[in-house]
Amino acid sequence: MTLFLNGSPLVVDSEAGQRALTVAHSAGTRVQCGCRSPSPEMYIAATADKFIVKRMPGTGSDHAIDCPSFLPSEELSGLAQVQASAITEDPDDGTTTLKLGFPLRKNSNSRTAPEQSGAKPTEAKAAPRKLTITSVLHFLWHEADLGKWYPRMEGKRFWRVIHHALRRAAADKIVKGLDLSGILYVPEYFKPENKGEIAARRNRLFADLRPAGRGATPFGLVVAEYKGKETTPHGARFIFKHAPDCAFFADEDLSRKFDKVFGEQLLLLEAMGSGHAILIASFSIAKAGYPVLHEIGMMLVTDNWIPFESLRELEVLKALTEQSRAFQKQMRFNLRLNAPIASAVLLDTTDPIAVFVADNPDDAGALALLTKASAEGRYASWCWFDDGPMRPFPHRGASSSNHHSRPPEGGATGQSVRPSPVVEPRASGDERDTIWDSPILPKGASDHG
Repeated sequence: MTLFLNGSPLVVDSEAGQRALTVAHSAGTRVQCGCRSPSPEMYIAATADKFIVKRMPGTGSDHAIDCPSFLPSEELSGLAQVQASAITEDPDDGTTTLKLGFPLRKNSNSRTAPEQSGAKPTEAKAAPRKLTITSVLHFLWHEADLGKWYPRMEGKRFWRVIHHALRRAAADKIVKGLDLSGILYVPEYFKPENKGEIAARRNRLFADLRPAGRGATPFGLVVAEYKGKETTPHGARFIFKHAPDCAFFADEDLSRKFDKVFGEQLLLLEAMGSGHAILIASFSIAKAGYPVLHEIGMMLVTDNWIPFESLRELEVLKALTEQSRAFQKQMRFNLRLNAPIASAVLLDTTDPIAVFVADNPDDAGALALLTKASAEGRYASWCWFDDGPMRPFPHRGASSSNHHSRPPEGGATGQSVRPSPVVEPRASGDERDTIWDSPILPKGASDHG
């Protein structure tokens, strides 16, 4: 992919490119992406050490499928429901504001009285959308491009890379007036010989979350791989991988709710014998210095860190991976579990092809919704709606003909085409969009966590 600034090719990471971006950023000039014509516009954002180029809000599907800035249509996931309402991007300053539906502090009073205006409402309007704590995890995973998979990523994803991607995804994100990166704890890849340095960095973040005087108690957010919990006289100790020296505590009520809400998911993971349970939680720092959990969300991911919701969806994702396919996993965000979304979108075909999977083919109501979504979507679709085996996926480079696991009445499912090589994006200057198209491996990153 080639970027253009004022009609000239732009190399973002060069000295000349950075000088040009400095001038263009001050002038509010847009960058053009050369992936297709007409060229999608992109904006310039300032990070701590340099300028980068990002896609404009809501324009991911305007880019070519082999462009690092391409994103499938938002309507195929839960992103459309929260974009521009609970998630607001500002191209002028490069920040993204997240509206949260859960607290990030605890006042001295247990309850806060609602504001009373004394006037009758004069309008009927929908309540503003806010992200649940699990939706924040979905957003970070999406923003870090951890739902995107290319064959050459095989064997190159492990916790150090996940940590790096999540930390970068949190940059320039604002939550309740706070810098998300300043309150987000993602355990570093743990090595015993670095234990002291790792603990010192963690303690600096925890120190900023200690309550000051009698004011409100600030909360942080933790995103980590769940390892297990141990019962204590007053609740439980939660243990996270890569943080063996830092237990998080929960009272008895929260521990019991955790078992009730996530017990089946953890049993599924145990039965699979592989994969990971990713936990997100709000937490505070007790006066004694240890972290205390308040609200918890979770999602399951494959060995390659791709999220999944059901065994049938997992079967499809595994098949795509084993067949060396390129795809983008779609995230649910705030949508109900029975709301129809695509499981993935193929990225190695001429045009995007949405993948729909019925978790329970015997559920007529859910199947009707999925069928409607697959038929009316912006992209052609491949569907697995029956109890039979999966049909072959569309060939690499296939055109956008519909592909269903059960042929529609009176016709075939679309013609096959000869396979063509997997199309993988080239690197660009958009750090957010390209973190996974050429996986970034820090020094010593050959160790798998």
